[in-house]
Amino acid sequence: MSKLTISPLGGVGQIGSNATLISYEETNIIIDAGILFPSEDCFDINYLIPDLSDVKLKISNIIISHGHEDHIGAISHYIEKFPEAQIHAPKFAKELIEDKLNYLDLSKKIHRLDDTLIIDKIEINAVHVNHSIPNTKGLHLGIKEIDTGILFISDFKSDFNCPYEGPIDLEQMKSLARKYTNRISMLDSTNITSSALRTTSESELKSDLSKFIKDAPGRVFITCFASNIHRIQTIFDIAKEQNLKVITYGRSLLKYTRIASECEIFDDHGLIREVESVQDLSKKQIIICSGSQGEFRGTVKRISSGNDKFFKVNEKDTFIFSSKAIPGNEKKLAFLYNELTSSGAEVITNANGLIHASGHPGKEDLKDVYEAYLPTIAIPIHGETYFIRKHIEFLNTILPKSKALEIANRDVVTIFANGEVKLNKTEEVPPILIHGNRIEIEREKISERRKMATLGSVFISIANNSIKKASGRVHITALGIPYEEDQLNQLKELCFNLYQEKGTLDQRSEKIRIATRRYFQNILGYRPLAIVHIC
Repeated sequence: MSKLTISPLGGVGQIGSNATLISYEETNIIIDAGILFPSEDCFDINYLIPDLSDVKLKISNIIISHGHEDHIGAISHYIEKFPEAQIHAPKFAKELIEDKLNYLDLSKKIHRLDDTLIIDKIEINAVHVNHSIPNTKGLHLGIKEIDTGILFISDFKSDFNCPYEGPIDLEQMKSLARKYTNRISMLDSTNITSSALRTTSESELKSDLSKFIKDAPGRVFITCFASNIHRIQTIFDIAKEQNLKVITYGRSLLKYTRIASECEIFDDHGLIREVESVQDLSKKQIIICSGSQGEFRGTVKRISSGNDKFFKVNEKDTFIFSSKAIPGNEKKLAFLYNELTSSGAEVITNANGLIHASGHPGKEDLKDVYEAYLPTIAIPIHGETYFIRKHIEFLNTILPKSKALEIANRDVVTIFANGEVKLNKTEEVPPILIHGNRIEIEREKISERRKMATLGSVFISIANNSIKKASGRVHITALGIPYEEDQLNQLKELCFNLYQEKGTLDQRSEKIRIATRRYFQNILGYRPLAIVHIC
């Protein structure tokens, strides 16, 4: 009997690493190839990706829904794992991917995804939806042989008044729904707990943003997500109306606005300037900065800390945060607000006015799609476990006749030709940690980093030569540990005496390591890492 299987590789129970494997007969398709940004306790790991080592199927195509990093950030890894797969992406995402591959010196043709794509017996329709990045697509996969359709929209909102693009295409969803008896929906759960039943339209932000910019006595620094081209367009439109010049400041902002201009979805009105070209940086103008989440190396953080090459904060400056704190970043942003305020600047957030709109659906936005498509099976995705569970509860109230499935990463949903549905729960596979030059790093190394960061480290080198005094044979370097010079001298004598005892080099090295940790335990109250090298 023919069957369809669906298995999320990432993006369920978490926000990030979005990737979903869909298989029918010999056709295997992956939707999205995203990264997961690490938590702070990962100690500067670049990002995480799903472990693809157990995916033994031949992947024929990878379909990208939009250009956010949690949907395209791992594309180079997927290309290396599945070199024969064809890549399809909407125009803006396509250009972003090509820019990414060019930076990595990788070559791969990226096909533009517009309307309809036929892959063997699967018909894929790109459905226009609204989101916080242009050219976002919902994907509908239809299989006539088993009379089944899948509406997959991992990120969206219903914006019926967006000035930069059309509204979400509910009519196309209705039309597609009429073709299939079995209809499966896989929709965004990110904002399911939001008190706002309907997500704010991008068009509603202009009034307050315009007022805050007009009322500012001096320079206006605005930060938002660099990929939010529509927000940046609103700022440029306001700048044109108020006769202000605009500086885009930050590598990511320069990249996104450049690519958006090339795609003809952004118009800078001739107002854009690079900071190096501006002679008078003290006059009133708009500076759009990257680093809206208080990132350590972000542009806003550099300015607020007084370490920026071009800008020093003063009492006439206004900082507008046209963004929302990603969960976990609240403390970093609070510290940033305090730094800027201490420097005399005015800080404006979405608590002061309507200056940010989410890209994700409230309950009414979800209801728009559910009523248009009327799924027989509804599978919430794109959200942490708590959000998924709350989405299930919501589904039970608005679609009592539909079957709501709660799944986790690596679970397998099987749909048979007769409409029967089977859910196989599986054990989740831990993600891969990527650091530095796209290098996989073992999970144990994170534990080592944690110990080094919290406890400090002591490196002991003992020269195996004829010198008889400890001062000439033992060298100690202590990092991240408070100590006095005479304490290190005492430790040198201790290590030298243990080195002279009987036993193999390994045995004596271990004795020295243990003794060093105990020595600092008595001084500090904790044991740092100790590494001994006898040469």
